[in-house]
Amino acid sequence: MLANTQPAPDPVVAKLKALLLEARPRIEADSRALDSAWSEDPPTGGTFEDPGRAITRMRDHLRSLRTGVLAVSGGGPAGINARELTARTLLEADQSLDKLRQSLAAVDPDTAGELWAESVRLGKQAKSTSVTAEKALGIPWPL
Repeated sequence: MLANTQPAPDPVVAKLKALLLEARPRIEADSRALDSAWSEDPPTGGTFEDPGRAITRMRDHLRSLRTGVLAVSGGGPAGINARELTARTLLEADQSLDKLRQSLAAVDPDTAGELWAESVRLGKQAKSTSVTAEKALGIPWPL
């Protein structure tokens, strides 16, 4: 008789996958709103999205998702690793958006440029962390 050599799936990983998959439509809608905020052509319907409001809405959704991720408890090493990487990715994405928001509010062009550059750096860091989280979760990252 052959024994199953596959380890049992970690319940934390399953819960995290469910949270992320549930949040995916919201994150995608937030991304579209951010894209339209910087579009040169008015979207169908004729009004532009306010970048500040689009950023705030996305940050609210990311923070809520991060709270949900951190509330998932238990699990083995794979689940703990997946939870930490997912939470870190969400935090880094939130920090990137915060710097972007600050750059929009900056009066001084040099300060705005520095904040924008920091936002880009944090966004790249979040993307890098998300690649590792994606492997830990076994699903494509929703960001």
